Amino acid sequence: MLVYVVGTKAQYIKMAPVIAETLRRQIRCSLVFTGQHRETFDELQRNFSLPGPDHVLVPGEEVKTRLSFLSWGLRAWRRAGARELRDEVWSQARAVVVHGDTASTLLGALIAKRFSVPLAHVEAGLRSFDFLHPFPEEAIRVLVSRLTALHLCPDRVSLENLAGAPGEKVLTHGNTMVDALRVALSSMANPASPGEDDYAVFSMHRQENLFKKRRLTQALDVLRQLAGDVVPMKFVLHPVTRKRLDKLGLLTEIARWPGVRLVDRMDFVSFSRLIRGARFVVTDGGSNQEECAALGIPCALLRRATERGDGLEERGVLLADLDGAQIANFAREAVSHRFVERPLTESSPSSEVVDALCRMAALETSRCI
Repeated sequence: MLVYVVGTKAQYIKMAPVIAETLRRQIRCSLVFTGQHRETFDELQRNFSLPGPDHVLVPGEEVKTRLSFLSWGLRAWRRAGARELRDEVWSQARAVVVHGDTASTLLGALIAKRFSVPLAHVEAGLRSFDFLHPFPEEAIRVLVSRLTALHLCPDRVSLENLAGAPGEKVLTHGNTMVDALRVALSSMANPASPGEDDYAVFSMHRQENLFKKRRLTQALDVLRQLAGDVVPMKFVLHPVTRKRLDKLGLLTEIARWPGVRLVDRMDFVSFSRLIRGARFVVTDGGSNQEECAALGIPCALLRRATERGDGLEERGVLLADLDGAQIANFAREAVSHRFVERPLTESSPSSEVVDALCRMAALETSRCI
């Protein structure tokens, strides 16, 4: 049995095509939600036509504060050791499969170590080579790589980054995000039309941008300048972002800024439709960087460093940190050109991931073709 451990919205989106392919091949699997994120998960299940989780380690509200994060981690670790999960999940697992670089990734890796189950890491090998940027993602990736038996690498750069790491390395020829986008685009009955109701998308949720006053002020200055001088902005609010801005008394003020519209976080298909119709995207999210690069949408990244190379060489993604002047110039250039959608690659990284998992777990060959 393959056990998928998923905790965040971004992880679910990227793992959904892998889980769907596993079910299509009738391979026995179990989906374990850690409870790190909860909002929009029901919508995401409908987006990808997948069943709900078999187990939820910490049910309830989404982790939005540092204190709730600590409580979640302790409760998830304790719940993972319950007799029910030991008997039904970990004792029957041929492999535990985790994704990416979140706290849930590390939790899943430690659970696999705890119960002596081989670990597979999807989207392995990404590196910024700076432990502070992004933090803690870079540290989590390095730690998880030391526990991994099967590294599933999206490109040759990530494969080479793991040259000295233990375990088998497999090239999946792309990120599973491509398969997720393919599902999303096929679900769009009336996708947004470029050029109609011009707008751009703004999104931030990273700790360093929300909880460092100077950086938060700079990021909001960027939003206000773009909305006032370039194009109306749709500010997508992650739960942690909404809570932080509300606590600081900024949410009501931002809602009154000319050209700014506050938007709740949404399901994957709705968000894909939103960015597909945008003139550009400003974000601090690595998954957003990948989505924009895959679709050819200009993207300014509010980070000092990124472990992902998507879009950087083609100059469709600008690693801008919080340089307002640089972002404004990038935005004006993006608005001056008409959007031309980039066709998605025909390869299916999710299928290659499942092939590799079958070989690792020595599952029935007839079900893995």
